Amino acid sequence: MNKDNIIIYVSSRNNYDMLEGEVLNNINTEGFEFINVDDKSCDEEIAKGKTICKNHDIVFLENKSRGVQMATQTLIDFINESRPNCKWIICFQHDHYPLSKDFFCSISSRIQENLLDDFGLIGFNVLDKGNYTGDSYNRFTEGESPLGMIGMCHLSIHDRTSRWLCPKQQSQLLKQDIWKTPFIVEFPMWASVGINIDKWNKVIKPTTDYHFHLWLPDIAMQFNYKNYPCLILPELYTLNDQQLKTKYGIDQSSAPGARRGNEYHFGKYSNFDAWTERWGWYYEDIVTDFEKIKDNYKDTLIWDYYHHDISTGPLKSFNI
Repeated sequence: MNKDNIIIYVSSRNNYDMLEGEVLNNINTEGFEFINVDDKSCDEEIAKGKTICKNHDIVFLENKSRGVQMATQTLIDFINESRPNCKWIICFQHDHYPLSKDFFCSISSRIQENLLDDFGLIGFNVLDKGNYTGDSYNRFTEGESPLGMIGMCHLSIHDRTSRWLCPKQQSQLLKQDIWKTPFIVEFPMWASVGINIDKWNKVIKPTTDYHFHLWLPDIAMQFNYKNYPCLILPELYTLNDQQLKTKYGIDQSSAPGARRGNEYHFGKYSNFDAWTERWGWYYEDIVTDFEKIKDNYKDTLIWDYYHHDISTGPLKSFNI
């Protein structure tokens, strides 16, 4: 199998003990290249990260600017110059890893067959230890194929407290078998996400406005605006194990940690003002603003999602 059409990466910020202790132990790369991009860590952590990467034969890149969007751009610039056969990158947070066997090979096969060419992002069936996905992880370990957290309906579900497609928020909706077929959604669950390099090069304009939080929703919205959908592959499972961070003195949940001022690990908290300025609506309350500006989004997936009745199933499903 071709092993150069995917690169796996993490964006690291002052968490290199976790890179070595968790990421490199939990992610089986299946022979695909793994790259680390440092997001402006302190000097001591950069030195530690370079040593770890050298010992594991991992490329160490330094973010040309700041934030995960710019870390991704730094990696893509490197790929454009040095890895011409790479078509997709798969990003993981440090407390997140694949569960499915042959996870990356399955994605690579689809890439080789040109099945993913028209999509901007791919997301997965994300399980956790109960916060969002209930007993889905236990059921998975027992051989079942449950639905976990499979995306966020930012536009088609207007109540912000129930926008996640997951058992704790949409249990009735997920009883429909249609959600087990690949489908498109506004955002994938961003702790693990695949990015189409060709489509990024064509339409994405990264910004330093989002250090960590909102980095991926903004990218997803840029793809939706250009009608490159975000595809979920429900048969590919990952685990979001937030408790792992506490072993390294890092806040278990990044959002509360950032709100409390932990810029050392997470950077600045969500820049909702930047979101509103770019997209025209407040991230946490779409209904108030969107009706006023919705005509700006005619003939785009943004318009389609906003007017979609999610109770009928996904906006579109695919046999991939």
